[in-house]
Amino acid sequence: MRGAVHEHRPAGPAPADLWACVTRPELDQDRPALGELTYRDVLVRASDLADRLRARGVRPGEPIGLHGENRPDWVIALLALVGLGASPLLLPADCPPAEVRRLLAAAGARRQLRTESTEATGGSAESAAVGDVPLLVADAGATGPDRQPGTVLLVSSGSTGAPKVVERSPRSVVDEGLRYQHAGLARADESVLLPLPLSHAYALGWLAGVLVAGGHAVPTPPRAVGAVHTALRRGAHVLVTVPGLARVLARRAARTAEAPPPALHRVMAGAGYVDQDLDALWTRTFGVGVSRNYGSSETGAVLWGEPGLPSGAVGRPMPGVAVDLLAPDGRVLAGPAQGDLAVVLEDGTAHRMHDLAERDEQGTFRILGRARRGAVRRGSRWVSTPEVESVLRRAPGVADLTVTVTGAADSDDQGLTVEYVAADDTAAGPEQLRAHARAHLATYKVPDRFLPYHRLRRSSVGKPQAAPTYHLSPAAPRTTADRTLASALSVLDLLSPLATGVTSADLARGAGLRTDVLPLLLDTAVAAGLLTTDATRTDGAPAPWTYAPETAAGRALADVVRGRAPEPPATPEPRAALDGPLPADDEAALPVHAAGPASEHLVSNAVHGPAGDLGRLAALLCPGGLLVVKDEFVRDPLALSDEPSRTAVVDWLVRDHLRWWTVQELQAGLEAVGLHLEETHRATTGLHATVTARKPT
Repeated sequence: MRGAVHEHRPAGPAPADLWACVTRPELDQDRPALGELTYRDVLVRASDLADRLRARGVRPGEPIGLHGENRPDWVIALLALVGLGASPLLLPADCPPAEVRRLLAAAGARRQLRTESTEATGGSAESAAVGDVPLLVADAGATGPDRQPGTVLLVSSGSTGAPKVVERSPRSVVDEGLRYQHAGLARADESVLLPLPLSHAYALGWLAGVLVAGGHAVPTPPRAVGAVHTALRRGAHVLVTVPGLARVLARRAARTAEAPPPALHRVMAGAGYVDQDLDALWTRTFGVGVSRNYGSSETGAVLWGEPGLPSGAVGRPMPGVAVDLLAPDGRVLAGPAQGDLAVVLEDGTAHRMHDLAERDEQGTFRILGRARRGAVRRGSRWVSTPEVESVLRRAPGVADLTVTVTGAADSDDQGLTVEYVAADDTAAGPEQLRAHARAHLATYKVPDRFLPYHRLRRSSVGKPQAAPTYHLSPAAPRTTADRTLASALSVLDLLSPLATGVTSADLARGAGLRTDVLPLLLDTAVAAGLLTTDATRTDGAPAPWTYAPETAAGRALADVVRGRAPEPPATPEPRAALDGPLPADDEAALPVHAAGPASEHLVSNAVHGPAGDLGRLAALLCPGGLLVVKDEFVRDPLALSDEPSRTAVVDWLVRDHLRWWTVQELQAGLEAVGLHLEETHRATTGLHATVTARKPT
């Protein structure tokens, strides 16, 4: 039977919460726990931090924001808060200050605990949490009610467009950890590598599993491909990841032709769609297929499966939970069937997962998509949008893509719309994608519309985010970049509709604006504080910046959004070096050659632009040739919390430089045109980064 569960149930009572996991008297305190720290180290540091927090007046049940990078000190802070009985609100590390304030207000929290990174402290990441306690008071309004001591507060995925705070009791968190232990996935003698946002429910469940089992967790910053590779070589037994990072790691290993990691025996991919191609890639490269994981913020993980499952399949129920399929009238469906996924947890609580799924004769579940937006019914057949996405992502020149459902939810003939980012506009035009869909999908699965964009809204774990409703904010412009944004919104006559709240699609439709550019303007204005996607942050009063004077830059930005040609750029023309060694000086004057192919190719300050033309750069290289891209990149196009990032993006918008704002976006584009990523180096300060990729032989 595929996905069979071999349960491991140690004797003795279960821990009451995560703090109890590390304070059990029978636990070997000299066993590795977090990174280089033993359980004894963790206990000493967490106890010291708890004492400091208690002295600062942190009380049982008080909601406290926890904000920091994926490092051992974050886990130590979580344990200290739970040990005190506080209710930690797990804030994504990339949340900008405005988003942090909004989430704190939603949870009724007035204080947050920030764990400092190595760069910020100048010392070791492990020691940062036990110095002076960075307990900050936030302007988040009135304090909310206290919770049950030790309740963990999670920010739900933004894929629904309306993130909310989910409460998980201490018992619920431990129960999820026990599922991983009882299934034999988390073991005392194994090291689990976690390159995931620790604030996400998926990572929290695995962390709980490791601590319940008394195992070894290695938290690693997401997307830190080099650090993950090093940890695998050092002997990690289990890698917990998402499909995107799993694909990058396997491609990198395939290029280097190194021996498989010495101890790795399981890679678990969750929070995304896993297809058979990814499973086969890992099997060829590492000798280990891809296991599957599925769950939600409210329930934790409830399904898992061994490698070898069909695309989209996520396996069978985890120990301790019951998973059913429901008919539209609420009846429980038996045997092979399609229906709404529903779960009953260890404590007897029932949860509707809001996903459509099917179960085969062996009892293996396959997720078709979200019941309201991820699966579409056409006639008598259901179409899984993750399946359609998986097929279309393999189309030449596609860097990013999402498929959404259109039409009434009760319709038997709903539509499918593809929104995508092209790394090469010539190879990935709408008609090329339609032809690819017709060649690889049944007729009833072919989408109706293909819409090119410059970027798609995604959460920190890569899930697509629904388009928000934008509102005016009472904040005033603070910088020249902010004034440019305010001027553009005024020139475009968008202030009146924004005063009452409106989506970018409605604005574009009403004013005849570019649907692929307007969201970039609005999201940047949100990062600047001029707009908000949270209606509760507005009071209906006129925004003071609505009377700001027009500027030349604001008018130029408005022209870009209207689709008019921008002014000629003041920046130097693209510079490229072909044939010969790469210069050591980043700013060396480099000749441009029309001829090729070349063994080495350098592009400096020239990848941003309105057109997707990375395919042209790839074509200039001979097989085995190296491409080096040196440019400025922001870390998160939806955050832009620091002024240099926001200023750079506003300048890019004014100059019609609309693509590859982040390193991750460029990396996806380079892979989409057939190049293999090698190394990425970011400057410790500023926005500069260097990305290298090689053309396969």
